[in-house]
Amino acid sequence: MKLTNLAAAGLIAAWAVAQAPAQTVRVGTFHKPSIVVAFYRSPLWAVTLTDKKLEMEKAKALNDTKKVQELDAWGRAQQETAHQQLAGEAPITNILEALAPVCLPEIAKKARVAMIVADLLYADSSVEKVDVTEMLLDWLKADERTRTIVRGLK
Repeated sequence: MKLTNLAAAGLIAAWAVAQAPAQTVRVGTFHKPSIVVAFYRSPLWAVTLTDKKLEMEKAKALNDTKKVQELDAWGRAQQETAHQQLAGEAPITNILEALAPVCLPEIAKKARVAMIVADLLYADSSVEKVDVTEMLLDWLKADERTRTIVRGLK
């Protein structure tokens, strides 16, 4: 008799769990090409470029041809990476790493999302997708020209 009651209790508990509505998980998503454009046109990236330009000027003033060649190669590689990222042919790891420490947690909190992902290929009905592209553009201080370019990409 005790076994029957225990089995019945287990079946009732399993039925109750099955009948309970699934909890919705909010997931932030964004339009990758928009963020690529905004990042490379942002003040954040401008600081990096300014630093590299200063290094280049110093290397030229010192006649350090090796350093000039290294910096020139760095610039060409960054340009190629940006083009590949915009075309979706390269990961945006460097951009996400630049945004991760402050930007992503701040935006996740503001958007009330549990996570922010670059690609969400599939999600069942328990997932609510929240587009955080505009928030990322705001954080990157995208100007009107950048936003016009972004609108053309979508």
